[in-house]
Amino acid sequence: MTVTLDLAESSTDQSTRRTLTNLSLAVAKSRKIIVVTGAGISCSSGIPDFRSSDGLYNLVKSKYPNAVLKGRDLFDSSLFRDPTSTSLFYTFISELKRSIDGASPSPTHKFLETLRVKNKLLRSYTQNIDGFEARVGLKSKGKMNEIVNVQLHGDIHRVRCSVCSTDIECSPSHLSTFLDGEAPDCPDCAERSEVRVASSRRALKIGTLRPAIVLYDEPHPQGDLIGKIQTKDLSQKPDLLIIMGTSLKVFGLKKLAKEFAKVVHASSSKNGLGGGKVIFVNKTAPGSEWKDIIDYHVQGNTDDWVERVEREWRKAKPSHWETQTTLSGLPSMKVVKSALAKSKGMLFRFQK
Repeated sequence: MTVTLDLAESSTDQSTRRTLTNLSLAVAKSRKIIVVTGAGISCSSGIPDFRSSDGLYNLVKSKYPNAVLKGRDLFDSSLFRDPTSTSLFYTFISELKRSIDGASPSPTHKFLETLRVKNKLLRSYTQNIDGFEARVGLKSKGKMNEIVNVQLHGDIHRVRCSVCSTDIECSPSHLSTFLDGEAPDCPDCAERSEVRVASSRRALKIGTLRPAIVLYDEPHPQGDLIGKIQTKDLSQKPDLLIIMGTSLKVFGLKKLAKEFAKVVHASSSKNGLGGGKVIFVNKTAPGSEWKDIIDYHVQGNTDDWVERVEREWRKAKPSHWETQTTLSGLPSMKVVKSALAKSKGMLFRFQK
């Protein structure tokens, strides 16, 4: 049965305060943490709301009055069937990326990097396309053993060709074309076609670039790699699962979370909670299907919770926060203490 802990009541309710402290200590004691995140962790980053009446979506839709498209439909692959909705999508994504470029990672993003630096984070899985994890230090690209953050829905900072599948960084030029509701040509396709024409061969079809995000009912281009990463992480026997800022309603994410929860609950983690646990941090409660899966629902803002965890972690485990080296390259206090201890031992032997 899920235990609900209201962050707002922690200052007045002793039982809530004690349990929240225990969760903070569990984070400090855990060694293989899996984190799953959704849009809620980016709410404080400064990205404009696009669902409200004066939000980004309605501002963009005003340019396409004949488009019959709801906000959620902007992330459904069926939009590519209609030229008007496709143009609206490109304009919307261009505006959204500009907003993201002008925003900053939240305290929750920075907490993920803290877990990595402290060798606590096994992997981060996110529904978000904003790429803030990479901006705080969590690598999302590269070989399997290099990826720390798995982008389940793609990356708004990259574009992908509809024909050759080339994946490149989204440039200002691409954004400008998207803003006009058009798709830029793929440079790789164009180059290959030019080479053929120069040698008197038939020109190749030139594909167009689209935002490299994964829409509803679309297969992930890196689905096989993500599957291998998840299989590897499950075999590592994670000892804590933290889910933050998501309603857990997307089928794929629900399946992923349940598989990790099963392995975590089988863990014999010595984190002070009696084994591996699942912590859900979100303003709204999880659905009834999660009552035997989620152990703790921390009701409130994710930023408030992670700041509390770090504060209590620092207090309970100060040794975890000792600096190993200084910016000037001089030995840290920990190294100096070790050297002093050794010198005292040598002095004792000489005196003896």
